[in-house]
Amino acid sequence: MKSSAVFDRLTITQIIAIWLFGVILFGALYFGLILTNQPLTHDGKPLTNDVIGFGNSIYFSFITALTIGYNDITPSGLAKLVVIIEAIFSITMLGIFIARIVAVKQEELVQEVEELSFEESTNSAISELYIFRSEIKTIQESMKTGKKAGSDVRAFENTLPNLRLALLTLDQSTGKLTSEQKENSSLRVELIINSINFSLSRMVELTEAFSHRKADWKKESTTATIAECARITQKLYDQYSILRSNEHQGTKIAEKLNDLNTTLNTLKESSK
Repeated sequence: MKSSAVFDRLTITQIIAIWLFGVILFGALYFGLILTNQPLTHDGKPLTNDVIGFGNSIYFSFITALTIGYNDITPSGLAKLVVIIEAIFSITMLGIFIARIVAVKQEELVQEVEELSFEESTNSAISELYIFRSEIKTIQESMKTGKKAGSDVRAFENTLPNLRLALLTLDQSTGKLTSEQKENSSLRVELIINSINFSLSRMVELTEAFSHRKADWKKESTTATIAECARITQKLYDQYSILRSNEHQGTKIAEKLNDLNTTLNTLKESSK
């Protein structure tokens, strides 16, 4: 496993903890140098081998890691090498700390952009579904005139791709969201489910009217497009089903998903 991958998984709290552990460890090393002939010196005198000496060692480690350097405690001999190593360690951890903060901010920004994109794209798809329902209503009104259904069938065939495009847009936008983002967008998901359900219900009513008038609407291209719309809707249904567990929106979402599932099954049967 690459070291960069390990660092990428570290949280800000973990990075701070590692830095603190390192500083204390280096402080212990400085204190251990008292046993050698190259200890740290405080105001020109070697650190004492007691609690005060240990405290001064920890203090020196912190000011070294923070690159403050008051010069009241100075290293000599081997201690200079330890100081260099600690400085490198501290600068490295500081770099990782800053990079992690930037990464967190970027993740938050990306999430905000994705949520904004989800709202914008779904607004467009919902508008397309509304236009589709309006066109279906126009066809239904035209059928009441008693004229031959051929032109109405052609109008239906022409507007059907709009339904497919709207559903594809919703599928692509929803697929980019995490489970948490979906839960945060539960009210919009509820609106989406309603819009899809109303649109499919209108289409079912129209196809039943076509069948009642014995209109030749079950062409291969038409049924294939309807089948694809049903497949995309089923995929959306599966993705939104995770919201059933939401304490606040679960009941409403479940009811609307049940309605959508009923309409979807009816659509599948009518297009066979």
